[in-house]
Amino acid sequence: MLTVQSAFSGFSVDDIDTAERFYRDTLGLKVTRDDMGSLQLDVTGGTPVFVYPKGDGHQPASYTVLNLVVPDVAAAADQLAQSGVQLERYEGFDQDERGIVHSTDPDQGPTIAWFTDPAGNVLSIMAG
Repeated sequence: MLTVQSAFSGFSVDDIDTAERFYRDTLGLKVTRDDMGSLQLDVTGGTPVFVYPKGDGHQPASYTVLNLVVPDVAAAADQLAQSGVQLERYEGFDQDERGIVHSTDPDQGPTIAWFTDPAGNVLSIMAG
């Protein structure tokens, strides 16, 4: 069995400066840049999320790389829209006019909406 002292997740972007502005200015997250030119996103005051530049070799993740738990998904969706961020629509999900999947049964999944960062990575806002 592994002895794990800590852990963190990470994903790549094609333009680190654009990513920094998006995560800091559009989403309002605390973002720091390390000595190697990568970003650390502080989303909960705990373990950071590592965002690293991959330039021309970047391929957006085909899955949700970061789920942001928010107190009110509709209000967060409105804030994203005011910042110019559009919610994604996916086949097979019953999404409202904004793109939010509303759940009344936790066994069926959370109330959630998806959007992408400037590098095309999928993120979500979801009810906590």
